[in-house]
Amino acid sequence: MCLATLRVEGADSSLEQLKNELSLACDLEWRKGDRRRNNSLHTLSGFNANVGECENPQMLTSLIRSFLKKWKEKAVVLSRLNLKAELDIGFSVGSSEQYVASVLFTSDDLLLCAECGINLRVTAFPTSDEANAQDDIQENGEE
Repeated sequence: MCLATLRVEGADSSLEQLKNELSLACDLEWRKGDRRRNNSLHTLSGFNANVGECENPQMLTSLIRSFLKKWKEKAVVLSRLNLKAELDIGFSVGSSEQYVASVLFTSDDLLLCAECGINLRVTAFPTSDEANAQDDIQENGEE
């Protein structure tokens, strides 16, 4: 499994403007002062939006490139909106289907991220065939 999530934080009105400009569907939203899972408080409002989800890193790279091009075409400037954004790219690794995963971002891709003002984070999620089999059993209600 490969997933790219856009995480944005800042003022509520600017967040709404960005969501409207880019037609983003948010998976998770929070407001300044809301409690985090660790019981601390959010210092800024924000949201997470799914940019892409697929089975292999090459497809994910293509989805990310399309998203960044759309961002640039819309001429969204985060600094003008006083927002901070991060693109978090996640992979499950360790199973026979995807024991190792990698993405290649070209210098043009990285420049596009920089021009859009988006930080990049890559996260690996360990998994295994045994864990996946157990998850399948639980999802199907089998014991």
